[in-house]
This record gives sequence, structure tokens and C-alpha cells, in this order.
Amino acid sequence: MNRRFAAPLAAVDSVDGAAGTRIEAVKRIVADDPYLVGHYPDFTIYPGVFTIESVHQAVRQWAAERHGPATAVELTAITSVSFAAPLLPGDTMSIGCDVTALDTPSTVRVKARCHRADGVLAARMTLELRIREDGHDDA
Repeated sequence: MNRRFAAPLAAVDSVDGAAGTRIEAVKRIVADDPYLVGHYPDFTIYPGVFTIESVHQAVRQWAAERHGPATAVELTAITSVSFAAPLLPGDTMSIGCDVTALDTPSTVRVKARCHRADGVLAARMTLELRIREDGHDDA
């Protein structure tokens, strides 16, 4: 099976994309989630790659709401990423994304900022994603 996302990882708990090109999402970091075991044994943190996946899954849900459940969203580029503070078990990450259509057909740029509940910036990134409403890839 060819998957374009990290199944079965649930990297977002809720997504609100009602504002058109603005996506708001939330991910609660839960200590006993199996993906946290061993990352790092004496200082458990939410992995940076999962933070990227959280943004990706938020965009997938936003696209499915706008274009239908068969919509495929493929991460094509990570233009920039910066991790500023750790996300620890018990933290709640708020994700804010601004989506901009690019000149390339079916491609969007997503600028995301991820904050902890205490307001501290945890990460920021710019991603490019390809959206296919029919769920099929050209490649």
C-alpha cells in the first residue's frame, strides 16, 4: 500500500479550516502515546518530524473538508523549518497555518506556526503540498 501520510499516527486532535485559507489545529501531547516511548528515555519530547506531520495532517483535513474525502495531499517540499522549544507530555500544541495557492497547478504553500499552551513558539515552518481532488497522483 502506498501511503502519503504517517498512518496510524493521529497527529492532530481537531482542525478548523472554516476561514478559507487559514487553518487552526490542536494536538495534545499525551505521555502514554506509543510513539513517545524511548524518544528520549530521560527527557520525553514530541519529535520534530511529528510536528511537521501534525501540520501535514491539518492540511489534509482542511483539504478533505473543502474538496471531499477522496482528496490526496502530498508533501512535496519543506522549504524551511525551525524548532524553537520542546513539546513535552502534557503540552497542547496550537497550530496556525496560512495557505497560499502557487502558480504550479494543485500546489499550495503553507506557512505554519506551532505554539505551546503557554504561548511559547515551539516551531515554525513553510511547506509545499500538492492537492489532488480525485485522490490520485500523476506519478
